Amino acid sequence: MHDHAPKACPGPCNNAWRRAEQQLAETGTEHYITPAWGQPSQCNSCEERARHQLNELPELLTAIQLEALYGTPAKLTGTIGRVGAPNWPGQSSRLLLDRILGEMTELRADILVQRGLWTDGQRPEVVTEGRLIGDTVAALLAHWEWAMQYHPAAGEPHGRGNANPASQAADWYRSAQFFTRRDNPRVQLIAPCPRCHLKSLSHSNGESFISCRNPECEVLLSREEYDQHTKETAGAIVIDHAA
Repeated sequence: MHDHAPKACPGPCNNAWRRAEQQLAETGTEHYITPAWGQPSQCNSCEERARHQLNELPELLTAIQLEALYGTPAKLTGTIGRVGAPNWPGQSSRLLLDRILGEMTELRADILVQRGLWTDGQRPEVVTEGRLIGDTVAALLAHWEWAMQYHPAAGEPHGRGNANPASQAADWYRSAQFFTRRDNPRVQLIAPCPRCHLKSLSHSNGESFISCRNPECEVLLSREEYDQHTKETAGAIVIDHAA
């Protein structure tokens, strides 16, 4: 028998709701925060954000790959006051690329096996690393809706080290962005957050969603939802002034 009751999205969009629920359970403090609901596991905004992050990965991983190929200046590793051992040029980029691509191929295999398209233990054919990056991302994107909503780990809270596909994609994306120094500066928006009411809404160039930077909230909005929110906010200000 299937459980058709709606479930709260396990993503960062519901951080504020989860904390409020914890306060309710511990102290009885009532709250009026409505969670973002899964469709059926994760909300549309979290799925869209994770899809955007996957789409960005080929370019980011190629940049890391080139650094690993041509090498970065060797540096001495070790603590101050000790004799350090030189690392070989490109070592850090090579290690990061191996980790991210290895985890991506494992998730790809996991999804395809669970969907009956690969046999257990099957792995991609041997191809160039650039081709493997492109093929892996393409395969993940082709099955991303299923991965976000029906993967066995799709209901796990987002966090480092868990198997939720969205959480894994976010970790790969953040790691690659930080390493390549492509962290986009965030554009602060004028309207306050509809959930926590702080002026903490922002977005990065190229992103199709808007997020709250308040760690207690982290709500996600589409551009259309933000536009509607600004209209409602402006209308409320006009009514208040008229009164």
